Amino acid sequence: MDLFTFNVSLSGRTLNWTLGLLLALSCSSAYAAKTDIVVLKNGDRITGEVKSLDRGRLRYSTNAMGTIYIEWDDIETLVSNEYHRLQLTRGGRYYGTLSDKGGAETLTVPGARGMEPVPLMSVVRIVPVEDQWKERIDLTVGAGYSYVKASDVTTANMYAETDYVSDERVSSLDFKYDLTDDGEETNKSSRLTGQHKKLRQHREYLFLLGQAEQNDEQDVDLRALFGGGYGKYFVQNNRRKWLGAGGVGVVHEESGDGESNTELEGILQTTYEDFLYDTPKIDLSINLFVFPGITDWGRVRSNYDVQLSKEFIEDLFLDFTIGGSYDSDPTSDDASRTDYSVTTGISYEF
Repeated sequence: MDLFTFNVSLSGRTLNWTLGLLLALSCSSAYAAKTDIVVLKNGDRITGEVKSLDRGRLRYSTNAMGTIYIEWDDIETLVSNEYHRLQLTRGGRYYGTLSDKGGAETLTVPGARGMEPVPLMSVVRIVPVEDQWKERIDLTVGAGYSYVKASDVTTANMYAETDYVSDERVSSLDFKYDLTDDGEETNKSSRLTGQHKKLRQHREYLFLLGQAEQNDEQDVDLRALFGGGYGKYFVQNNRRKWLGAGGVGVVHEESGDGESNTELEGILQTTYEDFLYDTPKIDLSINLFVFPGITDWGRVRSNYDVQLSKEFIEDLFLDFTIGGSYDSDPTSDDASRTDYSVTTGISYEF
């Protein structure tokens, strides 16, 4: 009996030691995986793992501080033995490891003629090849509310934006909802926009666009559009982006009086973004869609959003937004040609 008890105890102790050893090895392997090295211009050296570079910020995972964001112009050298895809301001794309052999503020990468040094500030995107998909997603959510007692007008809005960036694709999904109540009538509008871009050389891309919206002011119960086309980044660096795109889409509309129709429309888009990450962070974005009628010749629709965001607490922003839509030939005689909103709100960046 004593021998049996001793054997069980020893086996349990051995099992505990084995599990502990495996756990230690697992943790050791996890820590050892972070072997990339960033050297800042102030001399600080940080060991970690490159997650991505976009909009002038390097997302960097460390053991001691978790995931941090480093402004790209604060970096002197970057070294990684893992494989990444890079994109330059002039549109060139590279694939391979990252080296500092070219010297300070230079990134040496494999090119068509061997190892090629490129200036750090000419690199606008870095995506690890084997990174997990969930680590490539950025999400921002926000809301605003106001009430004016003198006029008894209440306004509220909600908005969300998510982006997925991979080595050859960029996908985005944006949602916006506005409500206005003057005590006698309530008007609501909402718009969901999804876009998928297949990146090509020379800052060009092919896109698919889907958009669904509802608008009481313009008597639209449902408007759904799906289309695609070609686009190009005219400017893409670590401070700003500007793109233009054109294509064709099919739109289906249902009005408040029960009428419905399906038409062919053109798609014209331009987007401008300006981002400054010196404290406080400031972000300006302007997005405009124009849909000229093809089968309904002469009709022109458009929608636009202008947003200025300023960070006042880490990852928490104060937003000022102007948004609206226009229709030269509304679905009914009682509908308004224009609808717009001016709101302030708070958003959080995940």
